[in-house]
Amino acid sequence: MISRRSTWSALLLGASLAILCLASSASARPQTTSPGGYVTVRVIVTDKGVTMSATHARRGSTAIFLVSNRAKTPRVLAVGDASLTHLRGTGFAVKLAKNQQKRILLYLTYRGSLPVSTADTGKPKVQGTFRVT
Repeated sequence: MISRRSTWSALLLGASLAILCLASSASARPQTTSPGGYVTVRVIVTDKGVTMSATHARRGSTAIFLVSNRAKTPRVLAVGDASLTHLRGTGFAVKLAKNQQKRILLYLTYRGSLPVSTADTGKPKVQGTFRVT
C-alpha cells in the first residue's frame, strides 16, 4: 500500500520536472522581437543611379547608412518617408554636395519596402527599394 506522503512526493517531483522542461524549451526559442545589432549600408550616388551594398535588413536593428555623392552636381537622397505627417514616417532625406560623404543612423521600426530616390533640382526619381523584414 502506498502512503499518502510518497504519493504527494511523487506528484511534487513530477510537477517540478514538468516546469523545468517547459522553462528550458522556452528559453531556447529565438528572440524575434529584439534582434538588435547594426547593419552597415554603403550608398553611392552617381550620375547614373544609386548603388547600395545591402538592400535589406531585419526589423528592430539599427542601419548605418554611409552615403557618398560621386555625381557631378549636388543631390538629395531620400530613403523611405522623411515627413512626419504620414503614419509610415520612417526614413530620411539628406542633401549631399559634390564628393560629400555623410553617416546616417536609422532605427528600423517599419516592416516593408522603403523607396530610395534621388533628386538634383527637379522631381525626385525612384532608384530602388530598401526592404525591412
